[in-house]
Amino acid sequence: MNNINVGLVVMIESPYSGDIDRNIRYLHLTLFDSMINHDECAYASHAYMTQHPRHKTFFVSDYDKKWDVLSREGAITRSQLMRKRCDKTVFYTDRGWSSGMKSAKKYCEDNSLPYEERSVDVNQLSDKISFLSKDFCEAVINDKPYEEFFMN
Repeated sequence: MNNINVGLVVMIESPYSGDIDRNIRYLHLTLFDSMINHDECAYASHAYMTQHPRHKTFFVSDYDKKWDVLSREGAITRSQLMRKRCDKTVFYTDRGWSSGMKSAKKYCEDNSLPYEERSVDVNQLSDKISFLSKDFCEAVINDKPYEEFFMN
């Protein structure tokens, strides 16, 4: 087994609403960046509290209330409890600020919780992860088509 030195435990914030498919792909880039480029143990509540509606395996659903297990408020409450246990919150801002991210930043400020604003380091990611090309990462971030990068 490899010895892995993991630094801080961080809560990742990135956009979710809007173009959900693209924002989930961006979320994956932020998690890779945090774990690979910053040696952090990354947690993102929107990576598992909300999922794409076709999966129907989530805790919060804005699409169909029959799939809503916790409610948005319940999920936010649990997320804020976890935020207090993390060493800091990291806001990835390449794709802008969602209303949820703005609320999370205000929560950090109101509760004197440490946070950092960051961009995905596309060059380092593409150097360190063989299946991530710089072109793919930039396409996801910059609203360009990325389907051509998927392997069959």
